[in-house]
Parts: sequence; C-alpha cells; structure tokens
Amino acid sequence: MPGVEVRQKKVRRVWVPQVAVDVEVLRVRVNVHATRELKPAERELLAGVRMHLDKAWNAAFRIDPLPRRLANWWRGTLVETAYRHMHAAEVLLLDLADKDELHAAIRPAVARASAALNREDPRQRTVEEFRKYDTVDRLRPRLRNTVRDSYAALDARHAQLRSFRNILLRSALSITVLMIVALVAISRAPGVLPLCFPRELVETSSEGVVTTQTGINCPTRAATDDPSGGDVLVVALLGLLGGALAAAMSIRNLKGTTTPYDVPVALAMLKVPLGSFTALLGLVAIRGDFVPGLSALDSQVQILAYALVFGFAQQVLTRLLDQRAQTLLDGLPSKDLAERMPRPPPTRPEVSPE
Repeated sequence: MPGVEVRQKKVRRVWVPQVAVDVEVLRVRVNVHATRELKPAERELLAGVRMHLDKAWNAAFRIDPLPRRLANWWRGTLVETAYRHMHAAEVLLLDLADKDELHAAIRPAVARASAALNREDPRQRTVEEFRKYDTVDRLRPRLRNTVRDSYAALDARHAQLRSFRNILLRSALSITVLMIVALVAISRAPGVLPLCFPRELVETSSEGVVTTQTGINCPTRAATDDPSGGDVLVVALLGLLGGALAAAMSIRNLKGTTTPYDVPVALAMLKVPLGSFTALLGLVAIRGDFVPGLSALDSQVQILAYALVFGFAQQVLTRLLDQRAQTLLDGLPSKDLAERMPRPPPTRPEVSPE
C-alpha cells in the first residue's frame, strides 16, 4: 500500500505532500468512475489512469525510479516523473467525464492555458469558445488538447527553471573554487598581489604642506612595513559578508514560490562568493589607480570598509539574474489562478422609465 511507504520514509521535500494529495484526489475520482457501468475502452482508460497515478506516487516517495540522491536532485528526475505522470492522469480522466464535468473543467483549463501558453499562441481558447460546442463529442477533444498543451508548457517551464538553478549553482561552485585557489596562492606570497596602501602623514609648516610616507596600511594592521598573508583572507571575508547582505536583500524582494526548485537559494549561493571576488578586484583596481579619485586609502579601517562595500556592490552585476529569476517564477501559475482570471466588469441594471 502507498500509505505504508509514506509512514516508513520521512518526507523532507516540500513538493511531495502536494503531489500526494493531488494523487489521492485523483484516485477518489477514479474509484467513483469505477462504480459506473463502463465500456471495455473506458475500463482500459481507468487502468491507464491508475498506472500513471502509481508511477507519480512512486516517484514522489522515491520508490521508482530508484533514488540516486545527487543525480536525481540535479536532473529533477523524481520531480519531472511525478508531475508528468500526474498530468497525464488528469488528461486521461477527461475522456471519462460527462457533460457537466466537462463544462466545470472549462474555466480552470482556460486559466491554466492563459498562464502557460503565449498570448499569441493559436492554441489559446476562451470560455465562450468552449461553450459554443453543444455536444460532448465536440467539446471533449478540444478541452483535452487544451489541458494537455498547457500541462506540457508548464512542465517545460519547470525544466527551464531547473536549468537556470543549475547554471547558478555551477557558477557559484566555479567562483568558489577559483577564489580558494587564489586565496591560498596569495596568502603564501602576499607580495604578488599587495592590498596595502601607503601611509601618508600631512604636516603643515611655514614652508607649506609637507607629505611624508611612513610605512603602509594593510587590511590586517596599520603602520607596518610589509604585507602579510592574512590581508587577502580578511578582504575575502569582508567581501563574503557584503555578498551575504546583498543576498539577503535580493531574497527579500523575490516573491515566494511553490516550485520544487529553490532558485532564490541558488542565487544567494552565487552572491556570497561573488562578493568576495568583487571585493578583491575592487581593492586591486584602487591600488592600480584604475578608479578615478581613489588613488590611496588613508587607514586600515577605510580599507576594510571598502572591501565590505565592494562585496555588496556585486548586487549591481547580479541584478539582471534577480530579474530573470523573478520572470521565471512569475511564469509559473499559482493555485488560485482560476480565481484570478480576468472577469468582465459588472453591468448596471437597466432602469425602466416607470
């Protein structure tokens, strides 16, 4: 029994209860149809629906396909299998629905299609167009095609969202590895990439303003003579803090989602190491007089402050990624889509002359 498997396994994924509830609802509908007098073709349809529901249930609870944790998570094998089989079962159930059930399914089908398909897609239909089909034989195939096409478009959008999440994670991993290699190399030879600035003292006398240089200011200490291996580590740490602050602010602006792919988390995992990367490059740019007006930093505290600011400044580079993520999330309809369909404005009642 499926329920036995659920009690034996601890479910930690958010999308699994949603699939489980939807599958159980469809099972009830199948059992209701089974109580009627069915033709041989309709009995075959019921068997096909049960087969799809069993496969959706097994995929959701990691029974079949056999779970390979990292590979299934990366490719979305279990998620794709569960949703596609559940959608196929819902499409097949339309062939067993009567006239009233078909008419009741029109509005949710149109709402789902309007959210999943392009506005200029010729497969788009309105509620009024469906209601023109006065017989079941005319209405059923057209409604079935609309439901199937909208589910196919939604599954494609989920796959696109998963691909975008994987790209973010690959980028985060690549930047993290490169930063680790750079930090190890620079910490062993700090003179290769010095992050220190001349310590200048300005004195005013009768002869004018005299500027003298006494040592250097570094991220780890002030008024020293040589850079140390910990300078680059301190800069990278402050860049991480700046990236974490930017990640927190970007996640705050993103809307919630019920998708099984945690795109906001992937964005945060990219922003944190990218903050360390931009902090290091920013100080190098100032050190090389690349930034106009910033040729030298006066104190150790100022160096640390700029490292933190440059770590947060990577938000300028990743803002387009935030917008792309929000666009993909907005393209997936929510549960209340049928209720959010645009309705015609209410008409005023006509008042008779009397």
